[in-house]
Amino acid sequence: MDETNKEPIYTEITRIEQLIQRFKEKFIAGTIDADHFMTISEIELLWGELQNNTNNIYSEMIRKMMSEVNESELIRKKKDITNLKE
Repeated sequence: MDETNKEPIYTEITRIEQLIQRFKEKFIAGTIDADHFMTISEIELLWGELQNNTNNIYSEMIRKMMSEVNESELIRKKKDITNLKE
């Protein structure tokens, strides 16, 4: 991986780390006091939120990577193959 592509990856890793940290903080805050303990539903919602947010980051990352692919050589080869078949 060249240096120009490392920066966005580090940015995404940082975003994911922040989401995980917020999840941990909320989870700990909701489970530290027996009198105000989170319900299973609240834990599931918190977990679902973490999954959704991280999946969104992964999707954005993949879409960006796909948009940066240089397809010109592939297209040229496909055209050559198509022309040979005709």
